Amino acid sequence: MDTNKIDVLLKAVENGSLLTTAGQLGYTQAGLTHMMKSLETELGITLLVRGKFGIRLTEEGQRLLPLFENLVSANEKIIREAELIRQQNNSVIRLAAVASVIRTWLPDVISAFQKQHPEYAFELKEGDFSIYKWFDQGRVDLCITCNILNRRDFEPLMTDEFFACLPPDYPIGENEVFPIKRFEDESYISATCGEDYDIQELLDEYDVHPKKQNTRVDDASVISMVSKGLGVSLIPKLVLDSSRADIKAVPLDMPCTRRIGIIHGKSKDMSPGMKLFIKFLKQWFQND
Repeated sequence: MDTNKIDVLLKAVENGSLLTTAGQLGYTQAGLTHMMKSLETELGITLLVRGKFGIRLTEEGQRLLPLFENLVSANEKIIREAELIRQQNNSVIRLAAVASVIRTWLPDVISAFQKQHPEYAFELKEGDFSIYKWFDQGRVDLCITCNILNRRDFEPLMTDEFFACLPPDYPIGENEVFPIKRFEDESYISATCGEDYDIQELLDEYDVHPKKQNTRVDDASVISMVSKGLGVSLIPKLVLDSSRADIKAVPLDMPCTRRIGIIHGKSKDMSPGMKLFIKFLKQWFQND
């Protein structure tokens, strides 16, 4: 069985669209559709249901999904190990991180690490909730993220404070704090594209129920909308640090933070480069 077809199928299901996947992978939509039909013919079952809102797996496809994922993961491990054998003195650290980390301190960490260890290269992926899946499937070696799922293998590195993100003309004094309950009285813009579970957890903790606008955008778009006076939001400092939009970032009247940390495999299974980088990363924050 051609594992490339399986890999393409998984990407199409993740995207929910053959057209989007074709564009990402450099296929024509007709070519990708033919590939999926070829796979269905080979297996003798229908894998995809097509509708006006995109594609989804059939019940038979859902039953095969874990096996497809294992097959692709095993194939990637074989390819990766073969590459490591061919390049004995070269090591690639596969790293996934949330956007706010990649846009702020991570490039400095990687640059400083590579100055000491130029023999190691990085394969970097940006994601949100999906990076947990990438790690569990073996597609990345290390995740840098907030602990959305409360995983036991999460190791905290730093604390990231939340601020009220307000329009530039919002009536609030320079040294004032923003009452978190006030979000209930404002038009609240949520970064639902990134599935802000950490923010929702904070709002639930303080029993705050904002009137959320029906949006599906990322953090940068939320900040842009706030700068134009379309509403207010709750944004972590790392995200604000990577933005140049004209907004007011105001401290809150209650403690509101999230933890940024790492998820990695067991030490005995880690490559020498991964062990070195994790040690370097921890020392970076200890010395900060």
